[in-house]
Amino acid sequence: MLRWKIRIRKLTYLLTDLICILVAYIFAEIAYLDYQLGVLTLSGLEKISFVMLVTFFLIAFFLIFDIYTITIKNYGNMNIMTVMRMMISLLTTNILLGAVMFYFKANISRLFLLDFMIALIALIFINRLILKKFSYIDVKDYKHSKNILVIGWSERGQTYINEIKKHNYLNFNLVGYISINEPREYDDLKHIATLEELDHIVDRYVIDEIAVARPLSYDERLRDALHMCQDMGITITMLLDIQDTHTSKAQVAMVGDLPVLKFHVVSLNENQLFMKRIIDIFGGLIGMAFFGLAFIIVGPLIKLETPGPIIFKQDRVGQNGRVFKVWKFRSMGVNAEKEKSALMASNEMQGHMFKMTDDPRVTKIGAFIRKTSIDELPQFYNVLKGDMSLVGTRPPTVAEVKAYEKRHRRRISIVPGITGKWQVSGRSNIEDFEEIVRLDSEYISEWCVWLDIKILFKTIIVVFKRDGSH
Repeated sequence: MLRWKIRIRKLTYLLTDLICILVAYIFAEIAYLDYQLGVLTLSGLEKISFVMLVTFFLIAFFLIFDIYTITIKNYGNMNIMTVMRMMISLLTTNILLGAVMFYFKANISRLFLLDFMIALIALIFINRLILKKFSYIDVKDYKHSKNILVIGWSERGQTYINEIKKHNYLNFNLVGYISINEPREYDDLKHIATLEELDHIVDRYVIDEIAVARPLSYDERLRDALHMCQDMGITITMLLDIQDTHTSKAQVAMVGDLPVLKFHVVSLNENQLFMKRIIDIFGGLIGMAFFGLAFIIVGPLIKLETPGPIIFKQDRVGQNGRVFKVWKFRSMGVNAEKEKSALMASNEMQGHMFKMTDDPRVTKIGAFIRKTSIDELPQFYNVLKGDMSLVGTRPPTVAEVKAYEKRHRRRISIVPGITGKWQVSGRSNIEDFEEIVRLDSEYISEWCVWLDIKILFKTIIVVFKRDGSH
């Protein structure tokens, strides 16, 4: 678990450094043409070779000097030694690059090289500041940290806690410790409840993972308690014993040097999760362009028909109970939420969700943007923030989640999405909440990147056909 997260962080630094090299080259060529009044005589192949050589030398030196690992462990901060290693790497890269160009008699200007290196140095340091801001958080920020609850006291539990705290820079947050009638407590972890209160704790706190420091044989109540958590989609990490897998998948992982066995109903494949986030960022940026265009066209129409804000913001429940503001183009009057209670008798959905075909609260422009799914475009902002994904389960309201049974909470065990399996299986034609839960559970169990891509293509077809939309 820890090793994979470090690898993902390193890969993030490496990829963004590669982008810095490409941007620095483009900037240097433009600057050279504009201000030096000269023309680069490099051929297309020489330009590609130049960028590849810089990439090879610089990344190699960054890896040799272990700059990525040191930066990650320092929470993205660059101390004097890190800066010195980076500058030595950049200087050595420049010297080697010049030597190679001289050997092959490449006709390249020293002024161009100077422009390139200045731009590269500036971009790499800016990149470090950006990654520090968005990758390293206060671990008490439960919305963006991985929140872990420890159950039971043991020596191995203490070892696990120590390892997690050593890797806080990976955004792990130890919520607290639940006792199982043990006479001892952890000195450096808050005791928040007993095993009997576990169901209340998972409702009260945002819990992503539970680390069990006692074998199942220690207490007969433990097995049922963990089954409840698994049904809710919470990952179980067994530090000592092995339990039956129930509806979960098992995975051997390492926490530092401590081997553990994880049981989960959601994917823990770090490579696929990383790819999912890359797709979300790429798709989110494209979506924001459409959002901006729609805002210019639709925004004034919304404002002219009814007073109030163009963007409607509502508290929704995300992964494992995280509450966030979802953005949508406003398709109703400003008092729509207050008027909802009077319309509950006309609810067409069986279960913990509201749907009404001819909702009187919907405005004329609102009916159009719902029919065309334009009202969903602002949610690309939520995707870029990380509160939502392009594909997932639809985020329920806070009131809906309060009415959930334990098994329904599995729907919120993953990052919610703009679209999902049940939307492309009939969208608003489905009127049974239990059918939505079934489809969402299938998606969670079967999830992979290719499934997301398949659902995205189906969503595009459904939107253009206006199949099942309001």
